[in-house]
Amino acid sequence: MTMGDVQLAWQRLVDWLETNAPTTASSILAPAPPAAITAAEERMCVVFPVELRTWLQASGADNRPEGVTEGVVPGNRDLLGLAAMERTYHFKMEIERDDPSDDPEFPFWHEQWIPIISDDDACYGKFLDVRSGQIGSFGDGDAPSFGVHESLTALFSETVVLMEQISAGAQGATGRVQEGRLIWDW
Repeated sequence: MTMGDVQLAWQRLVDWLETNAPTTASSILAPAPPAAITAAEERMCVVFPVELRTWLQASGADNRPEGVTEGVVPGNRDLLGLAAMERTYHFKMEIERDDPSDDPEFPFWHEQWIPIISDDDACYGKFLDVRSGQIGSFGDGDAPSFGVHESLTALFSETVVLMEQISAGAQGATGRVQEGRLIWDW
């Protein structure tokens, strides 16, 4: 996987939104400066994989009060910008420190997991495991799931396929566009 892969997948997603769901497209965050990404890594004591850094340089700045891109991925959850990633990461790590998981092999949260998608309460979402580059999911009271997507590129590419089914009016499409906003059915 190359840096260009995640850039291409992200750009395809953005292009679809701009054409089909401009209200949702308007929530896309601005590029995050490399220095801001490095500072976040230092505060979190984690080195981001190249794929994550590349995507954040396309859309990771906290140029909006919420610091998230709203409703772009299935589940109507938010893609997190840097500050939201950091807040969610530290919140999850604090819970793990205060109430450690019974099985250290399967923790509630691991220091090498970077939250990339979340609901408003940080109860449900997806994380990038910096050790493997794979995307896993987390849920309130549920054990984390691993390998939900092979990579960030795969997550964006798979999302674009679902979006294209929506715009084609395909039988079984998993969402719709209403008043310029992408709405996922699940």
